[in-house]
Amino acid sequence: MSKSPEEKGLPSGLAHLENTKSFEGIEKVKAFLEWDPEIYKDPKNHEWMSAITPYISILSYSSSLPHPSITFKFTVHPIHSNGLNNLHGGCASTIFDACTTMVLHLISKPGFWQYSGVSRTLNVTYLRPVPVGTTVHIKCDILHAGRNLCALRGEMRSVDEDGRDGPLLVVCEHGKANTDPPAEKL
Repeated sequence: MSKSPEEKGLPSGLAHLENTKSFEGIEKVKAFLEWDPEIYKDPKNHEWMSAITPYISILSYSSSLPHPSITFKFTVHPIHSNGLNNLHGGCASTIFDACTTMVLHLISKPGFWQYSGVSRTLNVTYLRPVPVGTTVHIKCDILHAGRNLCALRGEMRSVDEDGRDGPLLVVCEHGKANTDPPAEKL
């Protein structure tokens, strides 16, 4: 009998990727976001994303080439803030790292971005403060995904009371390197 990824002693993030590899496209993104919420409630859990992922939801997506995209919804809570009661810059960077990576699941397949790769660059530009209580839309696009490298883009906009996008608040460019073994070795 084969062992589960957790029983093999894999780090929780890698175990989760192993557990979700049977999903494809947007279903894989949903599985990532629906990762056992009990993990996040455990005070012994020190997962970096545990204070962020429960607050991210999918608003819309498009798998259409040449630039598949996902738009996420996120509301800034006090746990995400800096001393000025605005979204902390490091938290914004982490949100972009996660969200721009998740858009890769729309095109992943064995040997091609199945494990989401690793970041090479993450350039974040902060244009306006994002106060606690603000709801934002985070639109993430695949600009290019080759066999070894990809270029991703993200933009964060405030949302007005009618759900319409407001001003641009934060933008990012994210470069990743593929770490998947060749498909025949999976």
